[in-house]
Formats: sequence, structure tokens, C-alpha cells
Amino acid sequence: MAEIKIFFELAIMLLFAIAGYLLSKKFKQPVSIGIIIFGILLGPSVIGLAEYNPTIAIIAQLGSIILLFVAGLNSNMKEVYTKRNFMIALVGAIVPVVGGFIVATLFGYDIFTSIFIGATLTATCLGITSSVLKEIGKIKTDTAKAMIGAAVIDDIISLCILSIVLAVPEKIGPTAIIFKIILVIAFVVFMLFFGERILTWLLDYFNEKVVRSMPKLTFVFALSLVFLISYLAFILGLAPIIGAFLAGVCLSKSRAVNLLLAGSEYYEIIFTSIFFISIGIVVELKAFYTLFWFILALTIIAIATKIIGAGFPAYKMGFKKKDALIVGVGMAPRGEIAFIIALNGLLLGVITKEVYSAIVFMSFLTTVITLVALKMLYNAKGGSSKGLDEEIDFIDLKLKR
Repeated sequence: MAEIKIFFELAIMLLFAIAGYLLSKKFKQPVSIGIIIFGILLGPSVIGLAEYNPTIAIIAQLGSIILLFVAGLNSNMKEVYTKRNFMIALVGAIVPVVGGFIVATLFGYDIFTSIFIGATLTATCLGITSSVLKEIGKIKTDTAKAMIGAAVIDDIISLCILSIVLAVPEKIGPTAIIFKIILVIAFVVFMLFFGERILTWLLDYFNEKVVRSMPKLTFVFALSLVFLISYLAFILGLAPIIGAFLAGVCLSKSRAVNLLLAGSEYYEIIFTSIFFISIGIVVELKAFYTLFWFILALTIIAIATKIIGAGFPAYKMGFKKKDALIVGVGMAPRGEIAFIIALNGLLLGVITKEVYSAIVFMSFLTTVITLVALKMLYNAKGGSSKGLDEEIDFIDLKLKR
């Protein structure tokens, strides 16, 4: 009977996800936030119609794989990789780790949990930032290009940090930690420089020579490559989502990329809806009250470290002070990657449900604050940011849905 109940839970989860989607669209808010809120309502904290079980966990992990694969498809590393964007992303990822670690330590968490909490502060929510920039008509500005480019690189850095943190037990020595860092870097470099050619050639050859442009089979073959690379990443001791993201980046150069984007839409909406609903189901509302001061401190440090970590390099790399501040604020919202990192930590027992809930609440608050602050900062500039003639066509902004 317990096995059959999963169908009821999936039906309810998808219906609640639809409600969250529609409500978010009505109030012009990020869809992921609306779906997570409905997940909280659906879970044990409120209605209690669904609970987080091993089956839902597997489906949610599948959702994170699809989500990162689509994010990779919408990323063009050659266009976004510049020295300026890299420095903004690198410093903007490292400073939050340190800040989060200090805050968590001050609130009494052990060293490993504190490191993990710091790791959840690294990634910028690319979908939310891009959505706001497009909504206020600033998507072609120089500051927007820096934010989007840095956020893409930021995601890779964040996922690398996740793999290192999750793979380092408390008793392991510094030699093993260094080896893990080298392994992560080697895997990412190999995928970006060699994996792109291999995977692109395989997919194009399959599409044009084997099945002769049969979209359904080509899409299935692409997914098999994604799952294979994800498994390879896992075998190497890395997070599978790194493999999914890098596979997407590699396949974004395929001549069949539009086919993959079209085919992934239904997979994305189904599995990522379950993923975001699952995030809400696990959240414990009582954590907001019991950990209120920790959540508040974590939110403040999350925003401050991005403003400093991303804004200062932007200033040093040639931006004016006001534009550098805009870049720093625009990099502040946490979202999909933070949720994925937190969920991985919860599944592996690295963090408790209370800490997980605190991270989710922090992501909410950074998103809301950034939405307001970014609009105010651009309005204060009076549209004086220098526009760019070239279209930023390397991202379709699907994650904002």
C-alpha cells in the first residue's frame, strides 16, 4: 500500500506546483519561490498530505539533474568567460564561504557543518537575476552582462565547492583535500576543453548519420549522455549535478541544441516542479522561530559578502562605484543552486532539517531584498548605464519560470 501511495503524493505535488506557478506569474515573482511556498503548505508543517520519502528523494534528485542540464544548455562559456567575469565570480564565491563559516561557528555549529553552510552561500541565482534585469529593461547594460557572465562561472565554482565539501569527512587529512580539489579542477577543465568536442561530435553524428534527424531519439540519446557524465562525476567522488551541468555546457555547442532545448521543456517543468515542491515539503516552519536570529544573521552576511565579494572586484576591474554596487547586489540572490546544495547536504546527513530550513528561508529573503534593491539602484541611476549593442543570446532565461 505504501508503494501505491506515491502516485497520490505525486499527483498532489504536481497540482500544488501548478498552483504555485500560476500564483507566482500573477504576482510577477520567481516561480521557484511560489512552488516552494506551496510545498511548505503541502508538507508536514501545515497540511501534511505529502512527506519526503526515499522515492520522492530520487525523483527530486532527477529534477536537479534536469535543472542543471538545462542551465548548462543555456550557458556559453566562451562568451561569458572573461577575466573580469572570472574575478567577480571567484572572489564573489570565496568571500561568502568565509562569511557563512564565521556566522555558523559563532552560532555554535561544528566546523564541518559551518563549512557546508558557507558553501550554500556561494552560488548566485542566475534565473532570478536575469528575470529582474529583463523586466526593468537593463538586460543589455554592461552591468547586466557582468552579472550574468559571472553568475554562470559562479555556478561552476559553487558546484566544485559542493563536491569538495561533501567528499571531505571530518577526519581526512590535508593531502586528501588537496587531491580532491585537483580532481575537481581536472574534471571541469577536461569537460570544458575536451568533453565539448567529444559529446558534441557524438550527438551530431547520432542525429545526422544514425537516426537521420529523428528528434525524439536524438533527445533520448542526449539524456543518456547526461546521465552517463553525471554517473562518471559520482564515480570520481564529485557531485553528479556537476556532470549534468557540464554536459549541458558541452552540448550547447551541438547543431541540435535547439532540439534539446525544445525537448527538455516538459521534462524540466515536471521534474523541477517536484524538486521545488520537495524543497518546501522538507522545510520545518518552526525553524523560522527557533532559528530566527541565525536566519537573520545568515541573510545579512549572505547579502553583504556578495556586495563585497562581487562588487569590489567589479570596481577594481573598471566599473564605477555605483555600477560596482549594482553588480554586487545583483549577485546576492540565492536560489536553485543553493537549494540543490542544501538538499544534497540533508540527504547525506551533513546538516539537520532545521539548518536546511534556515538555508531555504535565507534564500527567500535574499531574493526578495535583491528584487527590491536592484530596481531601486537602477532607478537611482536614471538609466545612465552604458548599453550594449550585442544581444545576450547565450541564455534563454528558462530558470525564471
